[in-house]
Amino acid sequence: MTTMTRPDLVRPGMFGGVVSADTRRNVFDYHNEVLISHGAEIEFLFIGDSITDMWDIETYFGGHGKRILNRGIGGDMTPYLLRRFEADCVQLKPQYAIILIGVNNTWALDAWREMDRKEPEAIQAEIVGDILEMVDTAKRNAIVPVMCSILPTRIDTNKQTGQRNELIIEINKQLREEAAQQNVPFVDYHSYMVDGDGKTLLPGLAEDGLHPHVLGYNIMAEALRKELKKYDISL
Repeated sequence: MTTMTRPDLVRPGMFGGVVSADTRRNVFDYHNEVLISHGAEIEFLFIGDSITDMWDIETYFGGHGKRILNRGIGGDMTPYLLRRFEADCVQLKPQYAIILIGVNNTWALDAWREMDRKEPEAIQAEIVGDILEMVDTAKRNAIVPVMCSILPTRIDTNKQTGQRNELIIEINKQLREEAAQQNVPFVDYHSYMVDGDGKTLLPGLAEDGLHPHVLGYNIMAEALRKELKKYDISL
């Protein structure tokens, strides 16, 4: 019978109120403890919001001796991902961290309460600033960060879809520039999934205009592999 002491574990705790990041906290803490206790070696860790959470990464990338983890949480935003980054990424010591986050921050464009509403410039600064802090944290811990563009949307019932898609373009442009400066991979999902107007999600990739189904994920998987190959990273 194997006996061992429990490892010291980073636990970010609950955020309080109604915060999407709390929905998976207990599960992730239990799983993280097992991974650390057993010295599991993680090659790729995907982390972000529902786009990551709903991605069946095992089917797309599993096997071939690779250990892959999904630490996406539906509804997550950059401030909460930043707070849980040490727990759900750094302490697990993956070789690569695939970071895709930001679209949920943009709902502040059309928040029904004026106090919750934000200007596009403030949203962009928040998203880019938080992601760059994650990138810096990853690099300081010998983890290769992979920055990903936010996907375009196609939500016809939302009045801010046009403004949101314009903002996403500006955010992605800044993320691409920052990735180039830091010499880290940047996966431009947006360019693979955007319609002819250069702004809107191609029809037929997401039933709700936001979350990709299998056709959208097929494109994303191809884009990710293609970008990583430039850095001699095989996924």
